[in-house]
Amino acid sequence: MRVFVLTTGRAASTTFAEACAHIDGMTAGHETHKGMVEGRLEYPDNHIESDNRLVWFLGTLDRLYADEQTFYVHLSRDPDKVARSYRERWHITVSIVRAFYHAFLMNRKKPDAQRALQACRLFVDTVEDNIQFFLKGRSNWIDVRVESLEEDFFRFMDKAGLQGDRQQISAALNQVSNISKRKGKKGGVFSRMQSRLSSKKLDLS
Repeated sequence: MRVFVLTTGRAASTTFAEACAHIDGMTAGHETHKGMVEGRLEYPDNHIESDNRLVWFLGTLDRLYADEQTFYVHLSRDPDKVARSYRERWHITVSIVRAFYHAFLMNRKKPDAQRALQACRLFVDTVEDNIQFFLKGRSNWIDVRVESLEEDFFRFMDKAGLQGDRQQISAALNQVSNISKRKGKKGGVFSRMQSRLSSKKLDLS
């Protein structure tokens, strides 16, 4: 069996994968195929993959993996918190929401902080809609909410028929990973000019 965690991102997907490492008979990882082109969706059997980019490959997952041998987790969090967390990470080199704003929505100009947040909210809503549409009519999946992560994780294990060290799993679930950190301001002339011109630099003050 393969387990795929479908999520917007910014919803404890790293923590989820770390907890899954304590499930018996399964390998687990977070974004284990990042950067790959060939074989991007070729995952081994008895593996749990937590990767927010999976939501852009739902049709291929459906084609490659039969429902009888696959289980899905819909990992979610309060959408406004997700959107705000993404805006805090607008500056990172591989920013999916910045790419969404410029490439998918076809905006050339740098957004202000409010417009960037609106774009993040649209991104989150779109991903959630796509996940829910994909899972509609399927029975091989479960909802896991960040707000009730430990309880829902154990429900996931029960429904998927998985066993593991629940004490270690509980400890992993109560550790926070991959926290958003706002990039500090720098006082140089070049930095201030870059902040005005580059879409990577949002004024969140």
